[in-house]
Amino acid sequence: MSADNRFSSEKTTRDEDQTREPIRSSKSTLKADTPTSSSIGSVFVNSAREMHQLTTNARFPNKKPTQSILSPSFLSASSANRSSNKHTQTSSISTTTIPSFQTSLNKAATRPQSTPVVQVPAKGHTGACNNPQCSDCGAVIIPSPRATLPLQDTPSISISDWEIYTSRNPILNATEIETYESILSIPVPEMIFGNNKVEIKYLDKFHINYNSLDALKLVALNPSDLIQVSYANEWFQSRQQKHASNDEVLLEMYRPFDWTYSTNYQGTLLKGKFIRDDTMNIPLEKLKRQDPILFFDDMILYEDELGDNGISIMNIKIRAMHSCLLLLQRLFVRVDNVLIRIYDTRLYIDFETNLVVREFKRQELDYDSLLKLCTGNDPRSLMRDINWCSSELPVIDVQREYMTI
Repeated sequence: MSADNRFSSEKTTRDEDQTREPIRSSKSTLKADTPTSSSIGSVFVNSAREMHQLTTNARFPNKKPTQSILSPSFLSASSANRSSNKHTQTSSISTTTIPSFQTSLNKAATRPQSTPVVQVPAKGHTGACNNPQCSDCGAVIIPSPRATLPLQDTPSISISDWEIYTSRNPILNATEIETYESILSIPVPEMIFGNNKVEIKYLDKFHINYNSLDALKLVALNPSDLIQVSYANEWFQSRQQKHASNDEVLLEMYRPFDWTYSTNYQGTLLKGKFIRDDTMNIPLEKLKRQDPILFFDDMILYEDELGDNGISIMNIKIRAMHSCLLLLQRLFVRVDNVLIRIYDTRLYIDFETNLVVREFKRQELDYDSLLKLCTGNDPRSLMRDINWCSSELPVIDVQREYMTI
């Protein structure tokens, strides 16, 4: 081999070795693909892109059903109904009839024989509705993928002749708070979502509404069992001495109200009449079935930290399936070193039999007794877990009523 050819071959080999071997810095022995403190590796950028794509796809799922959905059936849009609905034309939401779709899931529950007609938005919905229906599972997408500022959601759904409406809006402004205080004659909670609501209708025979204003109207004025914190007497005496010459302050001090905002509110019934029957139970077996959820919403009506002495919060959760609906309104009150209280209102509606059952349950226990049941390194953290408290608090009273439409 000539000298020129040998030199060319050695140069080619060196070039190939340099491309295979990682480039090394003259000042460091670290490989170039090791990320430094001031740089972001490509693997992290790629992961961020994949996560963003997953989030986007979740809001706008593919129209073709996939086996990744943990549901025994899927819903498909009806183009015929889409063209005949005005709300659908403006917001790309279609009226759907639920077909059956078999999957390979062993634990899937059996769908009812009679399939209800589902419409999104509801039949009587007025105004804009930015909450479409998922083309894969059929559930109403909450929050809406088409966000508005300020953030507002007004989803609705019709299941046969039943109509469900919810509304989630920002916290009340100063003007609205003054209006509420003039109506209630008490200071309102620190955070009040006065424009949030849940509304359920059935033709002209049943109509019920859940909202914060009506709930706060039932807060007791001048209660006989006013709850006091541990240092209440000291505070009262010092304030009495400080404002002894001010009649307005003294008069205000003797206008007590239930500052925990505990209320027996069970909803505002506008149409229909319940019949009291404490033996009427909510069929839990039907609610435990793995039926696909068509509609779910969760919202807060009001919340107050009770002057850094605990918390009082009222929220509502609602879920609707093909055959039934369950609404839970829960008031959770924790007064530190005094007591824990839960008031639950459950509304069950059977779409197949038009049976409506409402249950009101009160649970309560003093703080120290419940604290003794707490375990772990931070036992007081369980006192902030509403679900754990609900499972441990004793039941004081249960009232049930029903109606058949």
